[in-house]
Amino acid sequence: MNNFFRGVLVGVGIGLLIAPMRGEEMRQLLGERLQQLRGYLPDNEQLNEYMQQVSSRVSQTAGNVKEYARQAATRVRDTAEELGSLAQKSAQDVSETARSLKPSNQS
Repeated sequence: MNNFFRGVLVGVGIGLLIAPMRGEEMRQLLGERLQQLRGYLPDNEQLNEYMQQVSSRVSQTAGNVKEYARQAATRVRDTAEELGSLAQKSAQDVSETARSLKPSNQS
């Protein structure tokens, strides 16, 4: 929002500088416009309050993202452990099946 107001001020300043007026008239008009624009800007206390709100929301969002990442990592680890167990059991089943199908050496 600050950048917007700065842009407005720069635009007004440039517009007044290239306007066909005498220097004194232009400075007076520029001063009047600057006073008008200052009326639209919130005071420092309001800006500080806005900044605190934004900072609080950013911190809260960062905390949420950190918690989601932790939960995702836990789920990935748990899933990897389950897949490892399933692979181990499958290997055992295949081994047992192979042994049961293997003909006995009977003489």
